[in-house]
Amino acid sequence: MLGCKHPDGKTYMKNNKNTINKFCSAEQLEKFLGKIIIWNLSFMDKPITGKLLEVNPEFFLIEMRDGRTLVASINSIIGFGMVKHQPAGAV
Repeated sequence: MLGCKHPDGKTYMKNNKNTINKFCSAEQLEKFLGKIIIWNLSFMDKPITGKLLEVNPEFFLIEMRDGRTLVASINSIIGFGMVKHQPAGAV
């Protein structure tokens, strides 16, 4: 899982589902565009894997392994981590 930088320069990882996104912004997620990510979302029982396709200030779009897409609120992110071996197509 990744933490996000706080304005004080430190990286924080929070367990509280409602506080992590005070530290994660759309701008910080943009550096993961095109990457395969393991997502832990507040409305899902288990983490899911998908490629980050689009980010805006309120929502993000991912494409799951089977080709389906999912749009979710940035506030639903509990945590995320990039998979170790990115496919050649992932930029």
